[in-house]
Amino acid sequence: MNYKMKFEQFLEFLETYHGRDKILRLFCYTCKLISGLSKSDKLNKIYYHLNECRTILRLFDDIPMLSYTLSYGLGKKEPDKYMQICGVVSNILDQLYYPLEHVAWASDKKLLSVRSDKWWTLSTICWVLSVYFCLIKSLCYLSVIRKHKSKLEVERNVGIELAMASRLQLNEILTALRCTSDLIYAIHWLPSGILWSGKLSDLQVGALGTFSSIISLVQSFYSVTNISME
Repeated sequence: MNYKMKFEQFLEFLETYHGRDKILRLFCYTCKLISGLSKSDKLNKIYYHLNECRTILRLFDDIPMLSYTLSYGLGKKEPDKYMQICGVVSNILDQLYYPLEHVAWASDKKLLSVRSDKWWTLSTICWVLSVYFCLIKSLCYLSVIRKHKSKLEVERNVGIELAMASRLQLNEILTALRCTSDLIYAIHWLPSGILWSGKLSDLQVGALGTFSSIISLVQSFYSVTNISME
């Protein structure tokens, strides 16, 4: 792929909602990372406004999320029952997360006469649990891929399928790393007294968020199609 095609692919990516959100997320946590290094209040303000921008854009995510949840159903297409359970639970948590965050945001903006604290806490709990189940699902999938590769390695004329399985395995390792990073800094935003909540520095939060965002972008540009595990 030449540079012109890559640039065109990037422009197409920027034209999508998810593409812009991923770029915003990267800029957001990069500002947090640099502010942690330089102790710059200006970069912290940029981080805050970019983060609020993403929060406002998520006001429109409920219906697309509901559509995805309904299409996923009970996850019968998953190759593993534990992946099914994790997928269903994660979708439910994501579905709950959005309205909880909307109420918290509206409360902060004085649009609702309720305290935002408990709503932010509830939305953060949903976020943390969703990422946790995504991580478990990813680890289960890695186990499924490993068993499938072991089966392929004793067969003949499966070079292409084995190569695809290896690419899929690498992609899932990246997913597990991304989820682990997200989980670490998501717990940081829980109420104090829970694990390491509130104990991470701006530098650590920025580094974890930037690392996760880079992985997410890499996966977006080098997506891997699932293969049959039968």
